[in-house]
Amino acid sequence: MSSSAKQFQSEVFKQQALESSDSHPVFLTLVEINGGHNILRQFFSKLLSPLIEKSDYTLDQLVSKVNQSSDFLEKAEIFEKIKPSLHVDYTHSFPEMKSYNKDKPIVTKVVYDLETKELSEGNLALGFNNEDFLTVDLGYINNNFNHNAEQVNIGVNYQPYKPSERLESILKLETKLRNPAYKFILDLHNSHQNNQIWQQNSSKATGGLIGILFLNRKKGISVFNGFSLIKRSIDDFSDQKNDSLLSFIGENYKSSMISKISYDNTVVSNGFLSEGFKFSMNNQISSDQARESLRDIQIGFMKTTCSFDWFKSSSNNMFTTHFFKEMGAIFSAHPSKLFHVSDKFYLGGFHSFRGFSRNGVNEHGGTQYYKAGVTVFGHMPNILHPGLNPRNNPMRIYVTGMAGNVSNSILKESGVFSLGFGMKYVKQLVELDVGYYVSRRADFSNTYGVRDGFKLQMSLGGVGGSS
Repeated sequence: MSSSAKQFQSEVFKQQALESSDSHPVFLTLVEINGGHNILRQFFSKLLSPLIEKSDYTLDQLVSKVNQSSDFLEKAEIFEKIKPSLHVDYTHSFPEMKSYNKDKPIVTKVVYDLETKELSEGNLALGFNNEDFLTVDLGYINNNFNHNAEQVNIGVNYQPYKPSERLESILKLETKLRNPAYKFILDLHNSHQNNQIWQQNSSKATGGLIGILFLNRKKGISVFNGFSLIKRSIDDFSDQKNDSLLSFIGENYKSSMISKISYDNTVVSNGFLSEGFKFSMNNQISSDQARESLRDIQIGFMKTTCSFDWFKSSSNNMFTTHFFKEMGAIFSAHPSKLFHVSDKFYLGGFHSFRGFSRNGVNEHGGTQYYKAGVTVFGHMPNILHPGLNPRNNPMRIYVTGMAGNVSNSILKESGVFSLGFGMKYVKQLVELDVGYYVSRRADFSNTYGVRDGFKLQMSLGGVGGSS
C-alpha cells in the first residue's frame, strides 16, 4: 500500500456512524468529483471502475477500493493533488431490499478533491556544438487531448547548417487503458538527413510504431512491446560514392517486432545524477528488403542493444563517479553486406564517442559494438565561489575515459580509446559543457576519424505551460 493510501486510511472522515469497525457493512450511493472539469466523465468512469462496479462493501473493503482508484488516478499523471474522503450520505437512504447483513448498512459517499497539472505546454530549445553547429528543437504536448487524458506530442528537430543538415518530425499519441499504467502508443516520424561528409549521400525515412507500454514511475520500470514499419531511401550520391552502398539505392521497407525494457532508480541533485543505476535493453526481430546479385530478397535478423549506467557519490557528495557501458549485436544467417546502412551500429561524434568525428570509429559501421568508460565529477573549489556552498554550485569539473569499437567482429579487431577533462554547468534552462579530448586507435595504425582538441556544447531551452 502506498504512503498516500495509508494516509487516507488513517484519515478517513468517519462522521459518527463510520466510527464502527472495519467489518461494518456500508452501501455506496455516490462518487463525487471536485475538480477535473475539462475531463470527460467516461475517463473517470474508467479509472474509478474498481470502486463503482458495486455498492455493497464493508468499510475495510471500501477503503481498499478507494485506494485502488486513487492509485489509478495518480498513474494517469495529469493530477497535481488527489484527496479522497468518505462521508455518511444523509441525502439518500438504504434501498428497500432483502439484506442478509447482521447490521444495517451505512449509506456512504466518496468524495475526490482533485487539482490538475498543466495540461499543455510548448517548448523551444537551441543547441550548439562543434559538430552540429546549431540545433533547433520545437515541441508541443497536450496531456488532455480529446478531453480524455490522452497525450499528443508534436516535435521537430532541425539542424540547418551544412554539412550536418537534418530535419526530423514526430507525432506521438498515448491513450491510457483501463489500468492507466498500461498505455497504447502510436508514434509516427519522418526524417531527412545529409550524409555527404560521411557516406556521400542523403537519406530519408518515414515510419511508425504501434504497441503497448507499461510504465511504473515510482519503481522506475518501463516495458514496451510493439510493431514498427519503416520506409527508407538513399539518394543524391556524390561523384565519390561508396560502392558498397549502391545496392541500397531506392526505397527499402523494414518491418519489426520490438520489445524494450528499462529500469531507473537514479537520484538527481542540482541537475546532476548523483546516486543509483539505470539499465535498458532493446530487442527487435526484423524482416528487411535487400539486393543480392541484382535481385531483391528478404532477410531476417535480430538486433539487440543494452546499456548500463551506475552513479555513486562520495566524500559527502563532493565527488560523483559514473560508470557506463553499452553494447549491441545483430544476429543473422545472412552476410553483413546485406544489412541496410541504417541498421548497422556506428561510433563517433559528440553524443556517441567524443574525440572522434561523427561515425568516425568505423565509417562502414558494423554488426557489433561496445563502449565502456568512467567519468568522475567534482564540485568546484570554494576559492572560486567563496559565498556559495559548493554542493549548491551548478558547475562541475570532470575527468573521463572510455574505450570502444564497432565492426563485424569486435574480438578480432583492435578498438579505440579517448581521454578528456572539462567542466559542465547545468542550471534550469541552461547547459554548458566544455572539454578537451585526446583519442587514439589502440593499434596506432592510423588517425582516421580522430578529432583531438576542445569540444563545446551549449543549449538554451524554455518550456511554457497552460491549463
